[in-house]
Amino acid sequence: MNSFENKRIIVTGAASGIGLEMVRQLIPFTKEILAVDNSVENLQKLQSQFPEVRHLLKVDLSEKSGNELILTWVKTHWTHVDFCFANAGKAIYSPALCQSGEELERLIQLNLTSPIDLGFALLDKAPKGKFRHVITASAMSYWSLPGYSAYSASKAGLLSWAEAVWAEKKGNWLSLAFPIATKTKFFDAAGKGIPAAFPIQNPDIVSRKILLGASIGKKKIFPSRLFRLMLTLDRFLPIIRPIYLAIEYSKYSKWLTKHSKT
Repeated sequence: MNSFENKRIIVTGAASGIGLEMVRQLIPFTKEILAVDNSVENLQKLQSQFPEVRHLLKVDLSEKSGNELILTWVKTHWTHVDFCFANAGKAIYSPALCQSGEELERLIQLNLTSPIDLGFALLDKAPKGKFRHVITASAMSYWSLPGYSAYSASKAGLLSWAEAVWAEKKGNWLSLAFPIATKTKFFDAAGKGIPAAFPIQNPDIVSRKILLGASIGKKKIFPSRLFRLMLTLDRFLPIIRPIYLAIEYSKYSKWLTKHSKT
């Protein structure tokens, strides 16, 4: 991954999960990493763990003003950005009829609007051919799951938007990654005692595959070979997806029953 040698790199959602693993794996190649997260405490832990990371920025990207803080920092400290890994994201796990209002707007801003706007803004300031924007989408961009209606919508929106950008032949700067469920605190943040979707991967593997895909300029990055296989098989055996959704609905139904009793 010598493509990252001495590059200027932004990682959002950098202080936990996949983002933290990205920082860990990028440090051997460059010290010019801007670690962005919405938790001061987690950023402090990151710097304690990796003293080489000098650039930390506390930003809530669910706020419309979030990107401006990143862009102002970049304008002040760097001339341009080589890679941006727009990894920050959040899910809400609950029945679709319960997902509405201000919380839903903030989720869409964080997962969909913010990474798109940030990518365009950084591209506008980058030397031609010197910038790659990598957005962590989700396997749910393809297969929506019960309980994740808003999250699935935001991630499917990213895929639909990116497909249009690529179709316009102007998207050679853009990559989307589609990780499956990952062993992080993501599910804890989405709701109380929620079931993890199948299959599941370790964040170090997910991060390594995303970084590798970005380093060679892949448009679509699938960290899980199993999920890629499931997508392919479903084209020829359309029973694959209904079976999978039935399994996930069973988990959702059990969670809903348990949650309604508490």
